[in-house]
Amino acid sequence: MAEVVLKEVTKKFGNFVAVNRVSLEIQDGEFVVLVGPSGCGKTTTLRMIAGLEEVTEGEIYIGGRLVNDVPPKDRDIAMVFQNYALYPHMDVYNNMAFGLKLRKVPKKEIDRRVREVAEMLGIADKLRAKPRELSGGQRQRVALGRAIVRNPKVFLFDEPLSNLDAKLRVRMRAELQELHQRLKTTSIYVTHDQVEAMTLGHRIAVMKDGQVLQYDSPRVIYDQPANMFVAGFIGSPPMNFVPARLVREGGKVWLVGRGFKLWVPPEKVTPEVETYIGKEVVFGIRPEDIRTLDTVREPPEGRTFQGRVKVREALGDELIVYADVAGDEIVAKLDPRLPISPGQEITFVAMLEHMHLFDRETEKAIF
Repeated sequence: MAEVVLKEVTKKFGNFVAVNRVSLEIQDGEFVVLVGPSGCGKTTTLRMIAGLEEVTEGEIYIGGRLVNDVPPKDRDIAMVFQNYALYPHMDVYNNMAFGLKLRKVPKKEIDRRVREVAEMLGIADKLRAKPRELSGGQRQRVALGRAIVRNPKVFLFDEPLSNLDAKLRVRMRAELQELHQRLKTTSIYVTHDQVEAMTLGHRIAVMKDGQVLQYDSPRVIYDQPANMFVAGFIGSPPMNFVPARLVREGGKVWLVGRGFKLWVPPEKVTPEVETYIGKEVVFGIRPEDIRTLDTVREPPEGRTFQGRVKVREALGDELIVYADVAGDEIVAKLDPRLPISPGQEITFVAMLEHMHLFDRETEKAIF
């Protein structure tokens, strides 16, 4: 196991900057997820840690050792790829043992490790099967097993679940969590799936355009996003963003939009917020923080707004409603038993203790 540290790491392909001065500290035994849209630089960052891409600028340390010029085979890392990368002519046993054979590990030790890990992963009865005889989930377990038998300092995962169907992805996520709890090996995981990031990561690095926009625990990133991109990327459905203006009336601060006038809770009116009074801002609220008037017990004064339902999506355990609020679209996540239909006028209630406010120009969070 080892700490991994990136200091101002940059990767350029000609004039194109794929990774721009990324700095991260990944603690010994931590599971960190790099998440972001396609082309954000997350896989390139992972490949630089692995030694598969050269670092243009900056430094990478593994276990306190500078590895910029250390070849991949000497970094003591193991990588699990999206496409499994199994040898089709070898059975499961030899796929898992191959890396150990290259390192001249004694045969008895190879056999012990392979069988022990195969038992751990539930593929002990498949050791003589060829990859073509396995399901997608079994192939992924073989790829994991090949990495685990190496007993490396660091695991690197490059979107390992993206080729699996939805049900199997859920199961494999749970198995990865259980595996990490057992092995406690430093792990860096790349994905574009925010659900994988939230469920697997001790900490998450949200990336865009080659930069890390926020690096923190899943809870902090969800509750306290640093900017509109992070707020919109993490969460499903994404956070609602509506233009509004902060005003002061009757000793209170209000958020006024085209179709609403909402009271800003006094505990949120900080000195910084005071500087935005009279200015245009962006109001953010998550779909799960919107209710309907008939489901709220406490007095809703200053928290209601009217909307006309455009689309409803019944998902069994929840109801997603898309509503038009004076020309702005608001998405709400509601009780699936509510009798709501398209065209219906509804009084919504915003849970303003969970509201967010963003600077309209910089898109940075005000709170």
